[in-house]
Amino acid sequence: MQKILVVDDAEVNRELLKSILENEYIVEMAVNGKQALQKLQDYHNDTAAVLLDLQMPIIDGFTVIAEMKRKGWIERVPVLIISGETGVEIESQCFELGVSDFIHKPFDASIVRNRVTSLAVLKEVLPLLEAQED
Repeated sequence: MQKILVVDDAEVNRELLKSILENEYIVEMAVNGKQALQKLQDYHNDTAAVLLDLQMPIIDGFTVIAEMKRKGWIERVPVLIISGETGVEIESQCFELGVSDFIHKPFDASIVRNRVTSLAVLKEVLPLLEAQED
């Protein structure tokens, strides 16, 4: 089973996302960006996707994205932003930083499942396609 990292300071959101995804994925959780970066340091190669909140204490989602970009992880680990933000500017900024998708709160289980599955499949297939090009 593939591993998904859910990063949100709100326990209710972490638990909801876990319940949506746990039948198909191993769901790891982090309560802030600092904890997320520690977990990614340990197993970024084994992570199919990161579901990341933007507004968190200690280290926010934007800082996590910047660090993932600096370490080259964002090219290999798809990031889905999970946010209550409704402004187009925030969503555009996230895409410019390299995130793969944006899921708005409150969550719809089928949308979460479908978007995570799409990115997890892409993560597995992309290296095969790149290898064929060489």
